[in-house]
Amino acid sequence: MDLTAGFRLEALEVEPLSGQVRGPGGVLRVEPKAMEVLLELARHAPAVRSRAQVEQAVWPRGWISEDALTRCIGQLRRALADDPRAPRLLETIPKRGYRLRVKPMPLEPAPAPAAADAHSSGGAPHPRVESLIVLPFRNIAAGADEFVAEGMTELLTLRLCSLRGMRILSRTTALQFKDSTAPTAEIARRTGADWVVEGSVLQSGDRVQLVAQLIDARTDAHLWAADYTGTLQDVLALQNDMAERVAAAIRTRLGGDDSPAPAPAPPLSPATMRDYLRGRYLMSRRTVPALREAIGALQAVSAAAPGFAPAWASRAECELLLMHYGAATAAALLEPCREHLERALAIDPDLGIGLSTRGALRFFFELDFDGAQRDLARALAILPSYSLAMVQMASVAAVRHQFDDARAWIEQALLVDPVDLGVNMNRGDHMLLQRRYADAVRALQRTLELNASHRPSQLRLAWALALDGRTQAAREQLAACGATQDAAWLETAALVEAACGDCAAAARHADALDQLARSHPVTPWMRARAAAVAGRPQRALDALAEAANDRTSSWPFLRLTPAFDTLRGLPAFEALAAALPDGRH
Repeated sequence: MDLTAGFRLEALEVEPLSGQVRGPGGVLRVEPKAMEVLLELARHAPAVRSRAQVEQAVWPRGWISEDALTRCIGQLRRALADDPRAPRLLETIPKRGYRLRVKPMPLEPAPAPAAADAHSSGGAPHPRVESLIVLPFRNIAAGADEFVAEGMTELLTLRLCSLRGMRILSRTTALQFKDSTAPTAEIARRTGADWVVEGSVLQSGDRVQLVAQLIDARTDAHLWAADYTGTLQDVLALQNDMAERVAAAIRTRLGGDDSPAPAPAPPLSPATMRDYLRGRYLMSRRTVPALREAIGALQAVSAAAPGFAPAWASRAECELLLMHYGAATAAALLEPCREHLERALAIDPDLGIGLSTRGALRFFFELDFDGAQRDLARALAILPSYSLAMVQMASVAAVRHQFDDARAWIEQALLVDPVDLGVNMNRGDHMLLQRRYADAVRALQRTLELNASHRPSQLRLAWALALDGRTQAAREQLAACGATQDAAWLETAALVEAACGDCAAAARHADALDQLARSHPVTPWMRARAAAVAGRPQRALDALAEAANDRTSSWPFLRLTPAFDTLRGLPAFEALAAALPDGRH
């Protein structure tokens, strides 16, 4: 019985895909992980599921804090209006586990399996799809533009993100298998993918041939294949058609899907399509030089095709990232970013990437948390597997002190982007903001298992260890980050030494950071954090005033970061913080 489309528990209607429980008292939202717990119990109701069974089903990657399941059960009881002392629906069985006392009733009849499947499997329905990965298309033409194959992979992944009831693993995760000879079963084991799309691109000038196939990773059965030949002008229509065929092949096995049909692809000339593919390819690299180069390519697209909304939205995303990285000032790029987003959303109000970027802009630079949440929720309704929007939703939840929701959104992002360093590091960042230092250490260690040389994670781990009271380990980790005493190292050294109790050493590092700022770019936010932990409150407040004037994208976290704990209650700090919405609902 597939309950993902929704089910009834007595007078309550549960909608897993939207995370809502509807009842006589109204509609309540349930965090994604809690909803997965409810689904696991509902699928086996009224049988008892042990704690280990639930944790394995809901947290298959094995990373789970000790009280995660307990928090989910508590949240479900509130949503179901159930009294744990006299449970009507959700019951704890001491020393055994949990169960739903009533069997759920699907809101819609589950679709019957196709005749061919019933014959081959004795009538048993095929397991439901959990996740799909699009492996990087192989570029099989010498001298062809590498970004064409990369861009076509990225566009197809983005289009498939609109499929509902399925997780589409991110391009970042898929890139781990570029040029890999790993068998399908190994890819499935490492990513959790149930389905794999793979293919190759042969480009000659403006002519493109794409061969693609869909594979059931559990059986290695090849379920669908197609061979497309056309020009670069046909790429958008091609990726829409391919996404529809992939979805249709999966529907044949698993039943219906209510994902919206793709909008007709606007015509782009081969040269303009080449610029767009190049721009998206450069965007995906996320480096400052690549982002600046991407803006140039996307400007050319918008000049040639001003009615093409994704180019305006992509350009705005590049501008937002440059501001977020501190590579460009808000004074220089904030207004152009707003303008380009409004152009994109005026053309296509339901453009998921545009809504997600506008949500990020509202959060980081306009401090409009309500507006950010509305945009991000709409983006995820359109692109349910879009990890960037999930990460941003985690930030919105965190500044509202909705920490359970923040953790749940990060874990949802990790389900579709399990090997992305940024998402894994963000999990550690959220644990630091929530003062869960031991969990932060574990999260950052997991990030470094993916890439031991990822320096931002190395530095964060040193601070997390210090905050967790592990003085020697923290200093050893800081030393392992290298002898280069750049701005990031000096700031972290001040944070670490202060947390280890050596205020004099923290002050020396803070002074060295200020000295470095006279000849090298050092953000006011970094100087403020170092000065605050070093016991230099006025210097920290002066730097924070600069950061506010610069409209740093770190500002939403002013009230959360442990670095400013010593400033709380000071009139000047509270005056600065007063401009920041409390955000608690």
